[in-house]
Amino acid sequence: MISTSTAADLIEVMRDVVALSRAARQAPEGEPGGPCAVHHAQAGVLVLLHEEGEQRLGRLAGSLELDASVISRRVAVLEESGLVVRRPDPADRRAQLVALTDEGAEALRCYRTARAEEVAAALAEREDADVAVLVAGLRGLLSDLSRVPAPRHRTPVG
Repeated sequence: MISTSTAADLIEVMRDVVALSRAARQAPEGEPGGPCAVHHAQAGVLVLLHEEGEQRLGRLAGSLELDASVISRRVAVLEESGLVVRRPDPADRRAQLVALTDEGAEALRCYRTARAEEVAAALAEREDADVAVLVAGLRGLLSDLSRVPAPRHRTPVG
């Protein structure tokens, strides 16, 4: 069993990882960098559509924990680029469904390859075996932490 001190250190490192991820997602969208036509902020939309299939804008916004207006703008840019298509939802013609195009799937593949190359370059001093141990440890950690209840928001007293 680990000590509460070690658990506190782990929480601090996890907070840093989340902050790093958040900073990457919130960077200005501008022009996509690298060889792919996808900005990292748009990649989340493509990943969800690739993994979960066609869905409404509201579901995308909820899954990505972003305001619907932000998702709407991202989808508009992706649609203009031919990476996604929208169509009326047959269950509710007021709503729209968004789907990944073949071009979108290819752009996502390119984006993932480019990101893997960037991470590999950043970790060039490490050995594959060491990183594989880290990956296995992180997967186990995620499994263990999935049993921890979500933190409760406290109501201020007074």
